[in-house]
Amino acid sequence: MNIYWHLPILIVVVSLVYSATRYDQWSAILQESLRWGLRLAGFLVGIAVLLYLYTILTTLQFLLAAALLGAIFLGFSVVGAKT
Repeated sequence: MNIYWHLPILIVVVSLVYSATRYDQWSAILQESLRWGLRLAGFLVGIAVLLYLYTILTTLQFLLAAALLGAIFLGFSVVGAKT
């Protein structure tokens, strides 16, 4: 059985437990767990993309692609930051 079948369940459980340690109301727990789960899933997808690029590209091409993805991710995190 593929080990990645358990990944969505693990993301849901970890985000719910983490959010439940910070909040007492179910609405706040579910809202924060959704946000935290999306961030965690986005991070894992980013790592998967970097590893995929590393396997198909040469070293110089990989460094350029990683720098580009890092700049894109930094742009999204700055735009999505709360003031």
